[in-house]
Amino acid sequence: MTTRAAETRLVHVQRLAAGAARRLEAAPRALGRVHSVFERAVNILCHDGCLLTLHGPGSLAAPFAAAVDRLPPSGVLAPGMAVERMGERLVLDGRAIDWRGAEVVETALAAAGDGSALAAALLAASLPAGAAALRSPAALDAQRRLAGGLRRGDARGFADGALRLIGLGEGLTPAGDDCLVGALAVVHRFRRGLLAAHPGVPREIAAAAREGTTVVAREFLLHALEGRFSEAVIALASAGTEAAARDALADLLAMGATSGADTAVGMRLGLEALGA
Repeated sequence: MTTRAAETRLVHVQRLAAGAARRLEAAPRALGRVHSVFERAVNILCHDGCLLTLHGPGSLAAPFAAAVDRLPPSGVLAPGMAVERMGERLVLDGRAIDWRGAEVVETALAAAGDGSALAAALLAASLPAGAAALRSPAALDAQRRLAGGLRRGDARGFADGALRLIGLGEGLTPAGDDCLVGALAVVHRFRRGLLAAHPGVPREIAAAAREGTTVVAREFLLHALEGRFSEAVIALASAGTEAAARDALADLLAMGATSGADTAVGMRLGLEALGA
């Protein structure tokens, strides 16, 4: 293959989640296989059972993502295709994905006590309707239970609602899972001690996520339980001014068909429960 032809098959990683970077550095040569391919993203199921999501330039849409300069052309990749790690490159179907020099992004959400900017923007916003599944009787009951547990500082009550949200709805990331991710962002930002004081609760939620929802939603939930989120969620939860919060909310709402809106519903649910 000529140098010019090789370069057309070389993809560069621009930004990489810190957790994903650590996993790649420790990965064996037989890294995994392509799990799913979409117009704007490719999911790789790695040897450790976790996902690595590749998507185009911009902020990281998942705490297990890599933003690349361009995705391989449509139709080139397919589920089941083997992925190898060769040094600081991933190789699949003769194409190399090079992460040398990528900006490594920390996706852990820091704890803080002041949520005034977030509350001012989110509680006043008229959110899109989102997925209809979140307005079903089962979903409304789950949200009521989750909010009640958070309001009372009752980890068991929070878990009762969380378990009912897992897998609720349809799609790559069911609406119930997106809502729970949003609520967990508020918990990690403002009430981290609630789950830390009851370690059995996050373990129970994690076990349910592994068995009760899609592979992609599972990955979001497991990272959320550890306090790791997409950059849009982090920007919104940690905004220092109302204007910054409004901008971050707009970015979140633009994610997916309804995933961003459903996540925002969960964040608002958590804020209201905390009396913000």
